[in-house]
Amino acid sequence: MEDIQHHSDFPPLTARQIRELAAALHDVFGSNLSRAQFADKLRMFLEDVPGYESGEASSSLIESAWAEYAGHRP
Repeated sequence: MEDIQHHSDFPPLTARQIRELAAALHDVFGSNLSRAQFADKLRMFLEDVPGYESGEASSSLIESAWAEYAGHRP
């Protein structure tokens, strides 16, 4: 049981990873998500990422990803 990693043991996502998440959300759901819809979809995407399984994405992560997503809207 010593090999279990806790949320604080994982490094934060890089700027590139955040950009890729925002791009993936754009590709899958289009460019018309509201901020609330975007946050929900982002949490859904992160469910399988170690350290983010509980759906507790930080507000700073959501803001960074939203800025990337919103910056690519038509």
